[in-house]
Amino acid sequence: MRRLFALLVLPSVLVAPSRARGEIIERVVAKVNGQIITLSEFQTRQIAAAQGARVDPANVGPFLRQNNARILQEAIDEILILQKAEDAGLKVPSQWIDESIDGIRKENNITSDEQFQDALEREGLTLSELRQNIERGIVRRSLMEREIRPKIEATESELQAEYERLKATEFSKAPTVTLQEILVKEDAGGLALAGQIVEKAKAGEDFSDLARAHSAAPSRAHGGDVGQLSQGEMNPELEKVAFGLGVGSVSDPLPVEGGYRILKVTAKTGGSVTPYDAAKEKVRDRLMMSRFEKAYDAYMEDLRKNASVELRVREVPLQLTGPIPEGSLLEALEPLAPGAPAEASAPAPPTPAAGDTNLVPTEKKPIAPAAVDEEITTTPQAGPEKVAPPAPPSVPSPKDPPPPGS
Repeated sequence: MRRLFALLVLPSVLVAPSRARGEIIERVVAKVNGQIITLSEFQTRQIAAAQGARVDPANVGPFLRQNNARILQEAIDEILILQKAEDAGLKVPSQWIDESIDGIRKENNITSDEQFQDALEREGLTLSELRQNIERGIVRRSLMEREIRPKIEATESELQAEYERLKATEFSKAPTVTLQEILVKEDAGGLALAGQIVEKAKAGEDFSDLARAHSAAPSRAHGGDVGQLSQGEMNPELEKVAFGLGVGSVSDPLPVEGGYRILKVTAKTGGSVTPYDAAKEKVRDRLMMSRFEKAYDAYMEDLRKNASVELRVREVPLQLTGPIPEGSLLEALEPLAPGAPAEASAPAPPTPAAGDTNLVPTEKKPIAPAAVDEEITTTPQAGPEKVAPPAPPSVPSPKDPPPPGS
């Protein structure tokens, strides 16, 4: 199993033997309805973001400078979603978590408990932490299914309309022709030589040998092989001739700029259109995915509007040391982001029986508030402030990575 983990350059974190009031146990980055996001939690998210974007170590600073606000917003949004699920009294059955862990083990070719424990230690995770991460991922997915999916479901008429809109580009295959060619230059034999070559080819002489001997085209080195071309990819006049020939047929010399071209058809395919019934599920997924982002943004905006969010820092670390991770156990949790498709390494919850819901309702439990801090005044806000200074003009910033379940 690949193991490339990165360490963040951390500021001093004071940890004292006792936890008397006033001691700093760990820096708090933000509070969300009384629930805290610690610096170490935020740093874990920075690592995951750098890993997902495959950031070169030299560009980590600019990447974090550009993306820290987004990373923090995602952390805040996750807490709001989990709080919403908590308010609904929802809990993930332990069986689903067990099945997800089994999938992670299979994906990483882990066959024994000892190997699994070693892998967890290399990731800096405990089994309890892994289970908690998986549980949170399933809760997010399930809550999105319950809260957002009904708002983005498409009617039959909408699906048919979307299919018609996409049919020509997404569900149609143009006819193709596979060709060989010989190009005879005007000043190297011209029409007379081209005519002789056509006669030899039609008499059964090997076209590839003729191309290697006489062609002036770059395809000469490959026996004149041009490959498969779809209708619409060729010069219209040549295309008309090529698609008009039968398989195995050789064209007469065709005048082109500076000489004559001879074509031989080696294979052809007809065009096809995927019927609506076969394309329906793909159309549905595509349409719902396009609607999901808008519906998700509106849903989160509503949660943020009623939330009490208070930021505790203006800056966070901007550097990582060591290689950026390219694969780990945590990578298996990526498919559990809202709206992302399920993967084999982290299977989606089993399909419930009729009458069941995606999650099991349990007794509603209040979220434990953070310790009292008299210096903090919480205020509602829609999003976080910047958590890093703007990039200096001399430092290039990489492009944003693509969003989760894309």
